[in-house]
Amino acid sequence: MKSNIKKLFQKSLNFESIFSESEKSIPNINSKENQNPKRSHLEEFQQQTSSICIFPLGIRENYPGNYSKYLETTLTHISQLQHINFEYALEDPKIQEGVPKLPLSKKILILDLDETLIHADFDEEFLDEKSNKYDAIIKFKTKKQDIEETCGDNDSTWCSGVEDEDDVHSVGIFIRKDVNEFLKEANKYFYVGIFTASVKEYADAVISFLDPENKLIKFRLYRNNCINFNDSFTVKDLRIFKNVDLRKIILLDNSMYSFAAQINNGILINSFFNDKNDSELSNALEYLINYIYPADDVRKVNEDFFNFRQIINDLNSCK
Repeated sequence: MKSNIKKLFQKSLNFESIFSESEKSIPNINSKENQNPKRSHLEEFQQQTSSICIFPLGIRENYPGNYSKYLETTLTHISQLQHINFEYALEDPKIQEGVPKLPLSKKILILDLDETLIHADFDEEFLDEKSNKYDAIIKFKTKKQDIEETCGDNDSTWCSGVEDEDDVHSVGIFIRKDVNEFLKEANKYFYVGIFTASVKEYADAVISFLDPENKLIKFRLYRNNCINFNDSFTVKDLRIFKNVDLRKIILLDNSMYSFAAQINNGILINSFFNDKNDSELSNALEYLINYIYPADDVRKVNEDFFNFRQIINDLNSCK
Protein backbone atom coordinates (compact mmCIF):
# COMPACT_ATOMS: atom_id res chain seq x y z
CA MET A 1 0.00 0.00 0.00
CA LYS A 2 1.26 3.44 -0.91
CA SER A 3 -0.22 6.76 0.21
CA ASN A 4 1.47 8.78 -2.52
CA ILE A 5 0.14 6.65 -5.36
CA LYS A 6 -1.61 9.59 -7.07
CA LYS A 7 1.57 11.63 -7.37
CA LEU A 8 3.49 8.53 -8.45
CA PHE A 9 1.19 7.91 -11.37
CA GLN A 10 1.03 11.53 -12.42
CA LYS A 11 4.78 11.42 -12.84
CA SER A 12 5.29 7.92 -14.22
CA LEU A 13 2.42 7.04 -16.54
CA ASN A 14 3.21 7.14 -20.22
CA PHE A 15 -0.21 6.63 -21.77
CA GLU A 16 0.94 6.14 -25.34
CA SER A 17 3.53 3.46 -24.50
CA ILE A 18 1.17 1.72 -22.06
CA PHE A 19 -1.59 1.24 -24.60
CA SER A 20 0.81 0.08 -27.30
CA GLU A 21 1.19 -3.20 -25.38
CA SER A 22 -2.47 -4.13 -25.86
CA GLU A 23 -2.83 -6.57 -28.73
CA LYS A 24 -6.59 -6.20 -29.12
CA SER A 25 -8.98 -3.37 -28.36
CA ILE A 26 -12.13 -3.63 -26.32
CA PRO A 27 -14.92 -5.10 -28.45
CA ASN A 28 -17.95 -2.93 -29.08
CA ILE A 29 -20.50 -4.91 -27.13
CA ASN A 30 -23.28 -2.59 -28.25
CA SER A 31 -22.75 -3.31 -31.95
CA LYS A 32 -25.37 -5.26 -33.86
CA GLU A 33 -23.17 -8.32 -34.21
CA ASN A 34 -22.86 -8.54 -30.42
CA GLN A 35 -26.57 -8.04 -29.72
CA ASN A 36 -28.41 -11.31 -29.67
CA PRO A 37 -31.49 -11.53 -27.45
CA LYS A 38 -31.43 -15.32 -27.67
CA ARG A 39 -28.07 -15.59 -25.92
CA SER A 40 -27.98 -16.22 -22.19
CA HIS A 41 -26.15 -13.83 -19.91
CA LEU A 42 -23.34 -16.36 -19.53
CA GLU A 43 -22.98 -16.50 -23.30
CA GLU A 44 -23.00 -12.71 -23.45
CA PHE A 45 -20.18 -12.64 -20.90
CA GLN A 46 -18.16 -15.13 -22.94
CA GLN A 47 -18.76 -13.05 -26.06
CA GLN A 48 -17.62 -9.88 -24.32
CA THR A 49 -14.41 -11.45 -23.06
CA SER A 50 -13.49 -13.49 -26.14
CA SER A 51 -12.01 -10.55 -28.04
CA ILE A 52 -9.84 -9.28 -25.20
CA CYS A 53 -6.29 -10.57 -24.97
CA ILE A 54 -4.47 -9.81 -21.73
CA PHE A 55 -1.18 -11.26 -20.54
CA PRO A 56 -1.44 -10.70 -16.78
CA LEU A 57 1.54 -10.09 -14.56
CA GLY A 58 2.39 -12.93 -12.21
CA ILE A 59 2.22 -12.60 -8.45
CA ARG A 60 6.01 -12.41 -8.25
CA GLU A 61 5.86 -9.06 -10.02
CA ASN A 62 4.07 -7.56 -7.02
CA TYR A 63 6.89 -6.75 -4.63
CA PRO A 64 7.86 -3.48 -2.86
CA GLY A 65 10.58 -2.48 -5.30
CA ASN A 66 8.30 -3.07 -8.28
CA TYR A 67 5.06 -1.71 -6.85
CA SER A 68 4.62 1.20 -9.26
CA LYS A 69 5.36 -0.89 -12.34
CA TYR A 70 2.96 -3.60 -11.19
CA LEU A 71 0.18 -1.05 -10.71
CA GLU A 72 0.95 0.65 -14.01
CA THR A 73 0.51 -2.57 -15.95
CA THR A 74 -2.38 -4.12 -14.03
CA LEU A 75 -4.46 -0.95 -14.05
CA THR A 76 -3.86 -0.72 -17.79
CA HIS A 77 -5.23 -4.25 -18.15
CA ILE A 78 -8.17 -3.55 -15.86
CA SER A 79 -9.03 -0.38 -17.77
CA GLN A 80 -9.75 -2.61 -20.77
CA LEU A 81 -12.43 -4.47 -18.80
CA GLN A 82 -14.71 -1.60 -17.86
CA HIS A 83 -17.38 -2.60 -20.40
CA ILE A 84 -17.38 -6.24 -19.32
CA ASN A 85 -20.46 -7.24 -17.32
CA PHE A 86 -18.91 -9.61 -14.80
CA GLU A 87 -22.27 -9.93 -13.07
CA TYR A 88 -23.44 -12.05 -16.01
CA ALA A 89 -20.83 -14.65 -15.07
CA LEU A 90 -22.27 -14.88 -11.56
CA GLU A 91 -25.32 -16.62 -12.99
CA ASP A 92 -23.22 -19.76 -13.33
CA PRO A 93 -24.62 -22.09 -10.62
CA LYS A 94 -21.15 -23.39 -9.79
CA ILE A 95 -20.00 -19.91 -8.83
CA GLN A 96 -22.87 -19.58 -6.38
CA GLU A 97 -22.14 -22.87 -4.58
CA GLY A 98 -21.57 -22.41 -0.86
CA VAL A 99 -21.92 -18.63 -0.85
CA PRO A 100 -23.11 -17.66 2.65
CA LYS A 101 -25.60 -15.01 3.64
CA LEU A 102 -23.51 -12.49 5.55
CA PRO A 103 -24.57 -10.42 8.57
CA LEU A 104 -25.50 -6.78 8.07
CA SER A 105 -24.33 -5.66 11.49
CA LYS A 106 -20.61 -5.52 10.61
CA LYS A 107 -18.42 -4.51 7.74
CA ILE A 108 -17.11 -7.52 5.82
CA LEU A 109 -13.37 -8.13 5.46
CA ILE A 110 -12.47 -10.72 2.83
CA LEU A 111 -8.94 -12.07 2.77
CA ASP A 112 -7.05 -13.82 0.02
CA LEU A 113 -5.02 -16.83 1.17
CA ASP A 114 -1.95 -17.68 -0.95
CA GLU A 115 0.79 -15.05 -0.98
CA THR A 116 -1.44 -12.85 1.20
CA LEU A 117 -1.57 -14.80 4.48
CA ILE A 118 0.75 -17.71 3.64
CA HIS A 119 2.96 -19.12 0.91
CA ALA A 120 2.78 -22.82 0.06
CA ASP A 121 6.09 -24.03 -1.35
CA PHE A 122 4.66 -26.45 -3.94
CA ASP A 123 7.80 -26.13 -6.07
CA GLU A 124 10.04 -26.79 -3.04
CA GLU A 125 11.84 -23.63 -4.08
CA PHE A 126 13.06 -22.89 -0.57
CA LEU A 127 13.63 -26.45 0.60
CA ASP A 128 17.40 -26.45 0.09
CA GLU A 129 18.05 -23.08 1.68
CA LYS A 130 19.52 -23.68 5.14
CA SER A 131 18.26 -20.34 6.40
CA ASN A 132 14.66 -21.31 5.67
CA LYS A 133 12.47 -23.68 7.62
CA TYR A 134 8.81 -24.28 6.94
CA ASP A 135 6.43 -22.93 9.56
CA ALA A 136 4.19 -25.95 9.04
CA ILE A 137 3.62 -28.98 6.85
CA ILE A 138 0.05 -29.07 5.57
CA LYS A 139 -1.50 -32.42 4.62
CA PHE A 140 -4.60 -32.71 2.49
CA LYS A 141 -6.45 -35.23 0.37
CA THR A 142 -7.54 -34.49 -3.16
CA LYS A 143 -7.78 -35.89 -6.65
CA LYS A 144 -4.96 -35.62 -9.18
CA GLN A 145 -6.94 -33.17 -11.31
CA ASP A 146 -7.39 -30.85 -8.34
CA ILE A 147 -3.69 -31.07 -7.52
CA GLU A 148 -2.82 -29.93 -11.02
CA GLU A 149 -5.25 -27.02 -10.67
CA THR A 150 -3.72 -26.05 -7.35
CA CYS A 151 -0.23 -26.04 -8.82
CA GLY A 152 -1.37 -24.01 -11.81
CA ASP A 153 1.33 -23.35 -14.39
CA ASN A 154 4.18 -24.19 -12.03
CA ASP A 155 6.69 -26.68 -13.35
CA SER A 156 6.70 -28.46 -10.04
CA THR A 157 8.46 -31.70 -9.18
CA TRP A 158 5.95 -32.15 -6.37
CA CYS A 159 3.01 -31.73 -8.76
CA SER A 160 4.40 -34.00 -11.45
CA GLY A 161 4.95 -36.73 -8.90
CA VAL A 162 1.25 -36.99 -8.08
CA GLU A 163 -0.14 -40.18 -9.58
CA ASP A 164 -2.73 -41.65 -7.21
CA GLU A 165 -6.21 -40.22 -6.92
CA ASP A 166 -7.69 -39.53 -3.49
CA ASP A 167 -4.29 -39.81 -1.86
CA VAL A 168 -2.91 -37.75 1.02
CA HIS A 169 -0.32 -35.14 0.05
CA SER A 170 1.67 -32.55 1.95
CA VAL A 171 3.24 -29.17 1.29
CA GLY A 172 5.44 -26.93 3.38
CA ILE A 173 4.12 -23.45 4.08
CA PHE A 174 5.52 -20.17 5.29
CA ILE A 175 3.16 -18.05 7.39
CA ARG A 176 3.23 -14.30 7.01
CA LYS A 177 4.39 -12.39 10.04
CA ASP A 178 1.65 -11.37 12.49
CA VAL A 179 -1.11 -13.46 10.83
CA ASN A 180 -2.60 -14.63 14.12
CA GLU A 181 -2.54 -11.17 15.65
CA PHE A 182 -4.00 -9.71 12.46
CA LEU A 183 -6.92 -12.15 12.45
CA LYS A 184 -7.69 -11.66 16.13
CA GLU A 185 -7.62 -7.88 15.91
CA ALA A 186 -9.53 -7.72 12.63
CA ASN A 187 -12.35 -9.77 14.17
CA LYS A 188 -12.97 -7.02 16.68
CA TYR A 189 -14.05 -4.71 13.87
CA PHE A 190 -15.02 -6.88 10.88
CA TYR A 191 -16.78 -10.09 9.91
CA VAL A 192 -13.79 -11.95 8.44
CA GLY A 193 -13.71 -14.58 5.72
CA ILE A 194 -11.41 -16.16 3.13
CA PHE A 195 -11.91 -15.98 -0.64
CA THR A 196 -9.18 -17.93 -2.43
CA ALA A 197 -8.55 -19.01 -6.01
CA SER A 198 -7.21 -22.32 -4.70
CA VAL A 199 -9.15 -25.59 -4.61
CA LYS A 200 -11.23 -26.42 -1.56
CA GLU A 201 -9.33 -29.43 -0.16
CA TYR A 202 -5.99 -27.64 -0.02
CA ALA A 203 -7.44 -24.31 1.16
CA ASP A 204 -9.46 -25.93 3.95
CA ALA A 205 -6.35 -27.65 5.28
CA VAL A 206 -4.43 -24.37 5.43
CA ILE A 207 -7.33 -22.38 6.91
CA SER A 208 -7.94 -25.03 9.56
CA PHE A 209 -4.29 -24.80 10.55
CA LEU A 210 -4.47 -20.99 10.82
CA ASP A 211 -7.78 -21.13 12.71
CA PRO A 212 -8.03 -24.54 14.40
CA GLU A 213 -10.97 -23.48 16.61
CA ASN A 214 -12.87 -22.03 13.65
CA LYS A 215 -13.42 -18.74 15.45
CA LEU A 216 -11.48 -16.20 13.40
CA ILE A 217 -12.45 -17.07 9.83
CA LYS A 218 -16.24 -17.10 9.54
CA PHE A 219 -16.68 -18.26 5.94
CA ARG A 220 -14.68 -19.73 3.06
CA LEU A 221 -14.97 -19.39 -0.71
CA TYR A 222 -12.80 -21.17 -3.27
CA ARG A 223 -11.72 -21.38 -6.90
CA ASN A 224 -15.15 -22.46 -8.12
CA ASN A 225 -16.57 -19.19 -6.73
CA CYS A 226 -14.16 -17.11 -8.83
CA ILE A 227 -14.80 -15.87 -12.37
CA ASN A 228 -12.31 -17.36 -14.81
CA PHE A 229 -11.29 -14.74 -17.36
CA ASN A 230 -10.14 -16.55 -20.51
CA ASP A 231 -7.92 -18.87 -18.43
CA SER A 232 -5.67 -15.84 -17.84
CA PHE A 233 -6.64 -14.78 -14.33
CA THR A 234 -9.49 -15.02 -11.84
CA VAL A 235 -11.82 -12.28 -10.63
CA LYS A 236 -13.54 -12.25 -7.25
CA ASP A 237 -16.75 -10.38 -7.94
CA LEU A 238 -18.12 -9.23 -4.58
CA ARG A 239 -21.68 -9.14 -5.92
CA ILE A 240 -21.64 -12.86 -5.27
CA PHE A 241 -22.82 -11.86 -1.78
CA LYS A 242 -26.40 -10.98 -2.66
CA ASN A 243 -27.35 -9.39 0.65
CA VAL A 244 -24.30 -7.18 1.25
CA ASP A 245 -24.05 -3.51 0.35
CA LEU A 246 -20.79 -2.89 -1.55
CA ARG A 247 -20.23 0.17 0.61
CA LYS A 248 -19.45 -2.19 3.50
CA ILE A 249 -17.22 -4.88 2.01
CA ILE A 250 -13.46 -4.91 1.42
CA LEU A 251 -11.07 -7.40 -0.21
CA LEU A 252 -7.40 -7.68 0.80
CA ASP A 253 -5.48 -9.44 -1.98
CA ASN A 254 -2.01 -9.58 -3.52
CA SER A 255 -3.46 -9.74 -7.04
CA MET A 256 -5.13 -6.62 -8.36
CA TYR A 257 -6.87 -8.70 -11.01
CA SER A 258 -8.88 -10.27 -8.19
CA PHE A 259 -10.85 -7.06 -7.61
CA ALA A 260 -11.05 -5.96 -11.24
CA ALA A 261 -14.87 -5.97 -11.06
CA GLN A 262 -14.93 -3.60 -8.05
CA ILE A 263 -11.64 -1.75 -8.09
CA ASN A 264 -12.53 0.51 -5.16
CA ASN A 265 -13.42 -2.41 -2.89
CA GLY A 266 -9.89 -3.80 -3.04
CA ILE A 267 -6.73 -3.23 -1.03
CA LEU A 268 -3.55 -4.40 -2.73
CA ILE A 269 -0.92 -6.03 -0.55
CA ASN A 270 2.54 -7.09 -1.69
CA SER A 271 3.00 -10.78 -2.43
CA PHE A 272 4.47 -12.82 0.41
CA PHE A 273 6.79 -15.81 0.00
CA ASN A 274 9.09 -16.26 2.99
CA ASP A 275 10.24 -12.83 4.19
CA LYS A 276 10.48 -13.05 7.99
CA ASN A 277 10.77 -9.26 8.24
CA ASP A 278 7.58 -8.59 6.29
CA SER A 279 5.28 -6.06 7.99
CA GLU A 280 2.53 -5.70 5.40
CA LEU A 281 -0.24 -7.19 7.56
CA SER A 282 0.47 -4.73 10.36
CA ASN A 283 0.34 -1.86 7.87
CA ALA A 284 -2.88 -3.19 6.35
CA LEU A 285 -4.48 -3.59 9.78
CA GLU A 286 -3.72 0.02 10.67
CA TYR A 287 -5.37 1.19 7.46
CA LEU A 288 -8.37 -1.07 7.97
CA ILE A 289 -9.02 0.09 11.53
CA ASN A 290 -8.29 3.79 11.10
CA TYR A 291 -9.79 4.39 7.66
CA ILE A 292 -12.04 1.53 6.51
CA TYR A 293 -13.83 0.66 9.76
CA PRO A 294 -15.28 4.14 10.45
CA ALA A 295 -16.15 4.80 6.78
CA ASP A 296 -19.74 5.11 5.58
CA ASP A 297 -18.57 3.94 2.16
CA VAL A 298 -15.30 1.99 1.97
CA ARG A 299 -15.10 2.67 -1.77
CA LYS A 300 -14.82 6.42 -1.27
CA VAL A 301 -12.08 6.01 1.32
CA ASN A 302 -10.14 3.67 -0.94
CA GLU A 303 -10.46 6.02 -3.90
CA ASP A 304 -9.28 9.00 -1.87
CA PHE A 305 -6.31 6.99 -0.63
CA PHE A 306 -5.26 5.01 -3.73
CA ASN A 307 -6.91 6.89 -6.61
CA PHE A 308 -7.33 3.68 -8.67
CA ARG A 309 -10.64 4.68 -10.30
CA GLN A 310 -9.32 8.05 -11.41
CA ILE A 311 -6.24 6.42 -12.91
CA ILE A 312 -8.42 3.99 -14.87
CA ASN A 313 -10.60 6.86 -16.07
CA ASP A 314 -7.50 8.75 -17.19
CA LEU A 315 -6.28 5.70 -19.06
CA ASN A 316 -9.59 5.26 -20.84
CA SER A 317 -9.77 8.95 -21.76
CA CYS A 318 -6.47 8.62 -23.64
CA LYS A 319 -7.75 6.05 -26.12
